[in-house]
Amino acid sequence: MQREDITQLKTSLLVNDSIVPLNEFIQNYMGNVLRGIVLSLGYDSRDITVYIDEAELRIYTEKGEIPLLKDFTRLLVESTIKGVLSPLKGIFWLQRITIVSKDITLSSVQS
Repeated sequence: MQREDITQLKTSLLVNDSIVPLNEFIQNYMGNVLRGIVLSLGYDSRDITVYIDEAELRIYTEKGEIPLLKDFTRLLVESTIKGVLSPLKGIFWLQRITIVSKDITLSSVQS
């Protein structure tokens, strides 16, 4: 028997503190987009949390907040996240949005 680790992204979306159900594809897609953004900003993280409201955008990892020092960077990240979420029904940009993505490693036994 051989043990195999399977990595899976668990992503949750809250709009005004209400959970928006996401299927597995959307969870993985959004999680990978957030990981790509964080990697592009020079951080490597398994856990990412993004808060967006009408006034600000904040990105956190398990190591703390990632500073978005330039307006261009903040606008690019914000528009990317909004673009990913735009096809989802019931999301409007005058709301509070929280996205949490965690990298979960599962173990399975192969025979």
